[in-house]
Amino acid sequence: MLKSIKVALLALCMPIAAMAAEFKESVHYETLSLQKSKTPRVVEFFSFYCPHCYKFEGPARALHASLPITVPFEKIHVNFMGGIPPEAQQYLSYGYIVAKQFGVDSQVVDQIFKTIHEQNGRFASMKDVQKLLEAHGVSAEKFESTLASMPVIAAEKAMQDDQKRFSEAGALKGVPTFIVNDKYRVITNSLRSQAEFNELVKHLLEK
Repeated sequence: MLKSIKVALLALCMPIAAMAAEFKESVHYETLSLQKSKTPRVVEFFSFYCPHCYKFEGPARALHASLPITVPFEKIHVNFMGGIPPEAQQYLSYGYIVAKQFGVDSQVVDQIFKTIHEQNGRFASMKDVQKLLEAHGVSAEKFESTLASMPVIAAEKAMQDDQKRFSEAGALKGVPTFIVNDKYRVITNSLRSQAEFNELVKHLLEK
């Protein structure tokens, strides 16, 4: 799994010219047993504690930028990484959701990844997450009130529900995992370039 992700990451960074590709099931994507979503959406399941998710952040953002404005790109933070308490992983789920509420999610995502993977830092409590958000303009008072709000609580529950639903369907075995329209899982180790990644997702959105 780790070797496959490394190969996919190297391929996405290569300046390969975009070519028309014939995408095949079980080679480029897997069809899931779940019901197809009523409206288009692209989901990335990820973990801040996953080094491959950190390296895949660039390709994921480039994919997001390539999508039509009508297609939402959702990042869902998981809490099943081994060796890390689930509650510590949940702190970062809440931190990411609060950051989205204030429009500083990109900056906060970058800082969390950098803290964990470049500075060997950790977020041992919600206070640590609060301090991070304060550094990006969200006061302690705003953080605490937003954290306790129903939209944030509901969004975190939705993350957990999606994690459980896709795990039970056998689609979520590791991260990063990209799901299109709740029906198709991208096989990342089949990708040869960013252009092919974008085209594959576009193809799946139109299926």
